[in-house]
Amino acid sequence: MTAPTEAKVLIDTGGLVVTDDGRRVNIFDRCTGALAITAFVLGIATLVVGGFGLVAMVTNVPSVELGAVFVAVGVVFAVVLYRVVRTIRRRRSQPLHSCRSVAVIDRKLGLFSYGGGAIVPLDQVQFARRMQIGSSSPKLIALTPGGTKVLKRGNPFDGGIGNVDEVLSAVVRGG
Repeated sequence: MTAPTEAKVLIDTGGLVVTDDGRRVNIFDRCTGALAITAFVLGIATLVVGGFGLVAMVTNVPSVELGAVFVAVGVVFAVVLYRVVRTIRRRRSQPLHSCRSVAVIDRKLGLFSYGGGAIVPLDQVQFARRMQIGSSSPKLIALTPGGTKVLKRGNPFDGGIGNVDEVLSAVVRGG
C-alpha cells in the first residue's frame, strides 16, 4: 500500500491557500479577512485616540485628566489589537486540514466541487476575478453552468487573492 503524498502548496496569499497532492487541488480559506479589517481599524483607533490623549496630557488642553482617559482607552485598543494580530498569526500557522476547504478539483475524476454546491465536470468550470462593490480588491469566483460561486472575497489587508485565478485555470487546462 502506498502512503498518501504530501500536499504541495501552489500559492499562499495569506488568507487563501491552494494545495496540490497530485490527484486533488484543494482551495482553503483561513478565515482571517474580518480579523485583518478589525486589526486595521483598531490600529488607526489606537493611534488617533492614544495620540490625542498624549497631546492633551502634554499640552494640558483641554485637561490632563481627559488626556489620561484617552491614553487609557488607547492602551485598551492596543491590547485588543495585539490579541487580534495574535489570532491572525495563529490561524495562518495552523495546519491546513483544520482550515475551511472552499473548493476541490479532482483531476482523476475530472470534477470540481465546492462547499454547499454541485459537483461539476472540470471542462464546464472557469475561474476568474471580479471586482467587488465597496472594495478595492477583486473576489475569486468559479463560473459553472449552475451559476457563479464566490470562492474568496479579496481583502487588501489579508493578502488579496493574488493570481489564484490563473493558477486554478492552469490546473483545469492540465498545466
